[in-house]
Amino acid sequence: MSAVIVKLTVQRLEVEASTSASNRSARRAYLSPDVLRTYKIAAGEWVVLSGTEAGATQSSVVQVWPQVGLDDDIIGLSEAQRLNVSGENVELYRFDVERSVNGVLKSITVQPDGPGSVFKTNKESSWVQAAIKEALISAKYVRKGHRAIIGQDEKEGSVFVVTDFEVSTKMPRSKVDTSSLTNGIKRMSLQVEGREGVEVYEMDWRTKVVLTGYDHKGATHPEKDRVPTTGLSTKAGPFSSSVPSYINLYTPSPTSSTTYAQLGGLDSQIKTIKSMLDLPLLHPDLFALFNLPPPRGILLHGPPGTGKTALARAVASSTPGCSCIVVNGPELSSAFHGETEERVRGVFEEARKRSPCIIVLDEIDALCPRRDGDGGEVEKRVVATLLTLMDGMSGSAEGERVFVIAATNRPNSIDPALRRPGRFDREIEIGIPGVAGRLQILEILLERMPHSLTPEELSTLAARTHGFVGADLSSLVRESASAAIQRWHLNADASSSPLLTNDDVLAALPSIRPSAMREVFVETPAVRWYEIGGQEEVKQKLRECVEWPLKHQDTFTRLGVEAPRGVLLYGPPGCSKTMTAKALATESGINFIAVKGPELLNKYVGESERAVREIFRKARAASPSIIFFDEIDALGSARSDDPSHSGVLTSLLNEMDGIVELSGVTVVAATNRPDVLDSALMRPGRLDRILYVGAPDFETRRDIFRIRLAKMAVEPGVEIEELARIAEGCSGAEVASICQDAALAAMNEDLNAPFVKRDHLVHSAKTVRRRITPAMIQFFEQWRDQSGVRSA
Repeated sequence: MSAVIVKLTVQRLEVEASTSASNRSARRAYLSPDVLRTYKIAAGEWVVLSGTEAGATQSSVVQVWPQVGLDDDIIGLSEAQRLNVSGENVELYRFDVERSVNGVLKSITVQPDGPGSVFKTNKESSWVQAAIKEALISAKYVRKGHRAIIGQDEKEGSVFVVTDFEVSTKMPRSKVDTSSLTNGIKRMSLQVEGREGVEVYEMDWRTKVVLTGYDHKGATHPEKDRVPTTGLSTKAGPFSSSVPSYINLYTPSPTSSTTYAQLGGLDSQIKTIKSMLDLPLLHPDLFALFNLPPPRGILLHGPPGTGKTALARAVASSTPGCSCIVVNGPELSSAFHGETEERVRGVFEEARKRSPCIIVLDEIDALCPRRDGDGGEVEKRVVATLLTLMDGMSGSAEGERVFVIAATNRPNSIDPALRRPGRFDREIEIGIPGVAGRLQILEILLERMPHSLTPEELSTLAARTHGFVGADLSSLVRESASAAIQRWHLNADASSSPLLTNDDVLAALPSIRPSAMREVFVETPAVRWYEIGGQEEVKQKLRECVEWPLKHQDTFTRLGVEAPRGVLLYGPPGCSKTMTAKALATESGINFIAVKGPELLNKYVGESERAVREIFRKARAASPSIIFFDEIDALGSARSDDPSHSGVLTSLLNEMDGIVELSGVTVVAATNRPDVLDSALMRPGRLDRILYVGAPDFETRRDIFRIRLAKMAVEPGVEIEELARIAEGCSGAEVASICQDAALAAMNEDLNAPFVKRDHLVHSAKTVRRRITPAMIQFFEQWRDQSGVRSA
């Protein structure tokens, strides 16, 4: 037994230092400087405090530290230390760090100490484990029975006790400066109060903390171990008692809805995944017969809400006899150096134990970003670790079958080294579903819901929801069902039950926008064709370009006709070019993106080009769609020596007809300066149709007056033909202005005027300023003749 250096009486003294378990005070004990000098104990030296209370001996390894103001018979302890050392007579022993520490812990098991010292829900388990680990690392040296406080103090916080541990054979113990321990004093092993061989171990940031003895309601069960989860089921088996909190073992229940049958519009992707998974996992001998390494990974990528995560979990539900580990990228991140890589290795080690096993890495772009980007050293080490592990899968032991499925909506943000055969062998795009896919999704969503929608109504709804992904359709059904429930509640009838109708769905449809369109969606007024006077040939040409490819796709395919890529509307100002584009968006019912040319221009190099590419990317994702460029001359004017302007035009040309095909997207542009546009923009394959929207003729002016006056109270007997003759040379906007000015004149005479008089309309028609001059009309006709453009 080691000799006692000094015996001191511990008094309950509040120390000014913080008592937080994450602070240095978790390992420090404060002594009077006189005591330190008397017994030649250096500041920072490790010692053992041992006390006896109620016949039980308690001890703790602490660092001594001077504290001014303490008496010679007082030791200042923190709240956490007082749980581990108690009694009236406390003995202080020297502690040989080099010889008395039994090793570094690989894992440590803790449980709540007594009732009331647990947390409320399982959602807090990850936080509690991290807090316990931080407290034990702060204490540095622990033993069986060591207690830690999580919280402010013993009364308000929770107390956890160490019950078991596993010593690592790989982690070397940290080196400690022991010069202060050899000041002429013989080194001695730790033996306290006749108890020889008290085991003390070192905590490390890589030590795994296993929390046991609780259930999700907060009741403690020390006799029963339970693995913390994050809402996923834990697969029953011999390994289920020691799984780290960041590993989510996914086992679907018998009533689980996450199966292949519950996924609509993904038939081709499911077929590809089954062909890659079933044989390697269930029949690996076939690959061994041909001496082929089985595929190791699949990367699922596509826009948000298309079902990537649901498909990955459906794979686990539909593969018999196969385990599944679901890992979200951010869950593996840790603030401690090297712990993220250790967690990644732990995931693959657990998967090998549970072979055959599927690892689902959700949001992999957060875990493995490009190493040549703005990521730090931690991200680079994590990428290197994952690369090594996936390469090592091919050389794993016999019978270890592990398959990795990763999902992301940013595939270009992933490090390129992962995107090669041998790691992620196949990349499968989960794109926005087509009409057939949307119909299948709607049928699945409505399968367990009381509704009265007929197959014809479902087909019409699937055709109208252009660009909707599965999440958007789910939101549409949810909003419609909520409206149906509210309607039934307001008109409650005991003999009936709530029923979803087609009217409920149609009422909710305008409020749901496609996910890919929400950033660029512009609320445009609903304009119908009949609200635009005249211009019948222009309307017909626009229908041919936009509506026909959607409604008569079979005819286009049979005749080998490609849908027009773009339409240019040009003409004098005020002749309904923009209004015509609005009517086209309303009547066609497809997604509409309105872009004002100048708003894409940016003073920073490359930003304007990036904005153009982003507009077209979103339009492709939400196809079929219309991109309307108002004032296209701001972007598409002839190329000059200005590199910023030339770059924007080049990007526009490449997007309209470049390497990437512009499928399902129609470009409609409007300008009153067609002469400044670059010739490359107006060739076939880009702006195929060039339509002249000229000044309105007599019939067009008459139609505009009829449409405008129908919404006004006018004097009986007003002749629309007379007004149309007087307004000779006016544009459509000026004809509308005549009606507006006449109404204001009537209000100036009498605010209670019952109608607009004929004299007001005639006077406004005669005095309106005509901005379309004969020279302007001649300019457009001359440009049309020189360019060889046929007028509409």
